[in-house]
Amino acid sequence: MNLKHKTVSLFYILILLQTGCTSSDKLTAYNGELISRTNVTQRTIEQLDSLIVSYDFIPLETGDNSLLSNITDIRYHDRKFFVTSSGAGSSSEILVFDSLGKYLNRIGRIGRGPDEYLGLSAWYFDPQLKQVILVDPGKRKIFHYGIDGNYVPNSETNMEPTLHNVKRLYSIDSNTVIACYGVNSTNNNLLATYPANLKKQKPYRKTRLTCTKPGNSSYPSNPVGRDGDAYHVMLPLSDTILRYRNGTWEPCYVITYFNEGKSYKPGKKETDFEEIRQRAAERNFRYIRGLVENDRYILFEYLGGSILWDKQAKRGTYVADGYNAERLNGFPFIPHTACYGADDYFVSVMTPSSFRDNAETICKNNGRQSDELQRIAAKISENDNPVLIVYHLKRQSR
Repeated sequence: MNLKHKTVSLFYILILLQTGCTSSDKLTAYNGELISRTNVTQRTIEQLDSLIVSYDFIPLETGDNSLLSNITDIRYHDRKFFVTSSGAGSSSEILVFDSLGKYLNRIGRIGRGPDEYLGLSAWYFDPQLKQVILVDPGKRKIFHYGIDGNYVPNSETNMEPTLHNVKRLYSIDSNTVIACYGVNSTNNNLLATYPANLKKQKPYRKTRLTCTKPGNSSYPSNPVGRDGDAYHVMLPLSDTILRYRNGTWEPCYVITYFNEGKSYKPGKKETDFEEIRQRAAERNFRYIRGLVENDRYILFEYLGGSILWDKQAKRGTYVADGYNAERLNGFPFIPHTACYGADDYFVSVMTPSSFRDNAETICKNNGRQSDELQRIAAKISENDNPVLIVYHLKRQSR
């Protein structure tokens, strides 16, 4: 469904009023897709089982050197999982596991010594160099590490001030990195691009919003998805997804499914992110919290549920959180737990206790892959690292 630029929804206009394009990257006229009640149907998590072709269950190895706390990001490069983990009062770390869940190494070390970092705010994988590039605001440095976790000699550089408070970095080609900031208390950047060396920021969008609440994250989950040579990016408090391709930004999807007939326009003096978010919630206005994408589907996460959008069929399914475990025939695909996507699959994270509970029910129902589930559940305990669930999806019928 193609739309004219003037039909972009009211809430996106709200964001445009709060932000502005500031770079030479072009914003093209809107010619994207409207995701609304006319092309989205409702299904339950139990009904999504019909979309699953098969599952892979990957327990992440548990050991003294590989204990995970709060997983905030998972990426997959060179047949390895790069898992970002953070604990209360401790800096984030990147742990590397192979495709079967065997622990391999950490990326760098936390510390004040040479080649060590104090704090990790964001990182990306450079496919050309086969290196992890890590931003350390504590030392105000950028570090390069090999996939084996070792520091690359003489690679340390000074951090650009514009990288302060960056939340996510994504390498999109040999010399372009997307930087997502979210709303923070120290600068008004929302979205920018950099060359691979993370010098000379090209800001794309800024905001007049501020955030005074400690520990706020305007990106509760992943803000970027990939579709071939294009990247889809969400903005805080927006119902519109942007696409970046070949140096050009354009609105790609506008999601009105939840907000048809609603509008909320803060006054010019309203700038606090938390206050605006609260008042929007009071008006039952819902906005995108994160997205995950594979070749066929894109998942838009909302509070209380998710939309699974079929990019080829151009239609979607809304799935509310929650399910009846007793009705499970296969392992539940819970959209809001998905944290990575590629090819035909999505990857979710599940605690050992939840995995064992679901496995027990599915085995009792003689569901799919029961023997494998029973074998894995017998080997893990509630104190082990989480289990990665890889869901291979098929096409939705037209």
